[in-house]
Amino acid sequence: MVWIVPAELEEVVHAATRAALGDGALATPVLTRSILDRSRRYTSERDRLGADRAGDLAARAMFFTVADAMKIAIPLGELVHRGALPAARPLRIVDLGAGCGAMSLGAIATLPADVALDIVALDRDGPALGIARTAIRDFAARRGATVAIATRDDDVTRAKLPRADLVVIGTLLNELTAEARVALVERALAAIGDDGAVIIVEPALRETSRALHALRDTILGTGHGHVFAPCTRTIAPCPALADDSDWCHEDRALQLPRRTAELARLTHLRDGGMKFAYLVLRRQPLALVDAAPAWRMVSAPMPAKGKLEIIGCSDAGRVPIRLLRRHRNAGNRGVEQADRGDVLITEAVADEARVEITGETAVERRTPAEA
Repeated sequence: MVWIVPAELEEVVHAATRAALGDGALATPVLTRSILDRSRRYTSERDRLGADRAGDLAARAMFFTVADAMKIAIPLGELVHRGALPAARPLRIVDLGAGCGAMSLGAIATLPADVALDIVALDRDGPALGIARTAIRDFAARRGATVAIATRDDDVTRAKLPRADLVVIGTLLNELTAEARVALVERALAAIGDDGAVIIVEPALRETSRALHALRDTILGTGHGHVFAPCTRTIAPCPALADDSDWCHEDRALQLPRRTAELARLTHLRDGGMKFAYLVLRRQPLALVDAAPAWRMVSAPMPAKGKLEIIGCSDAGRVPIRLLRRHRNAGNRGVEQADRGDVLITEAVADEARVEITGETAVERRTPAEA
């Protein structure tokens, strides 16, 4: 499946940013330089994360907000298709570290237009919140959605959180210490009800993804939350942490609207993939799929001569699932069809090396975000 950023989402963000910053910061050569600078500060030069200029705000709004908005569609889709979206209407969303509104805009794009939303967006960047407020209101109007938006200029590490059905934390935890991450997530869990969820989205870098895996284990250890997604593994430790070279992240096909696609071409960023790491926590346990044993696919397929392998993760561990060409049949076709993010349900047993799929093995493939 290709996830599509609606053209009108880009249009409302562009209009809101232009109204806030004028045309100078949005000129293509200036904006391109600002986007590249922002990217470097989030990858190879993370010690410079504190910069905050008009050009940086333009880059955040005009490129990263638009390109990142649909990341929330994956966890939201999984909640919806599992029947786990909170029942409250309006649905109360608290967007922590909201910035220019990427996660809230993505939620409006993903959820049915007849689901009324009450959004509280918190960030200590007032100008970014101004862009978010305008863009969210305009986007909701275009979608015919009922959305109330309130913004609070506040430090999310200390702010009192209102009661919520969904708490969304987008690309924020990587800027905090390990202790502050845990404290914020525990406060978010305390703010939701038993049918609520905390959705965390982080960059797909090794360092930031592994920090999210470690936070997952900490929350499971305290008993304050349960993992809904992406894991079918409900216990700690996360097996990706056993090897320093391992980490789990998503890489989903993405179609960008016109302006953002051109900026991606000029900067050589976002090569058609939507890369991120995420975690969905609930106060009450609920499995991502209603069948077991269930293996989440945490790699791309790895075809080789005479066989196909893909890395799966479950309560049994993190190991390759292997199908030899001579064993292919209609009953195990799900292995050939599987891709990163899918779930395979099979009674095949893992040994220390792999899960071996034979001609007698039944395999069912599910796509939780698209079901």
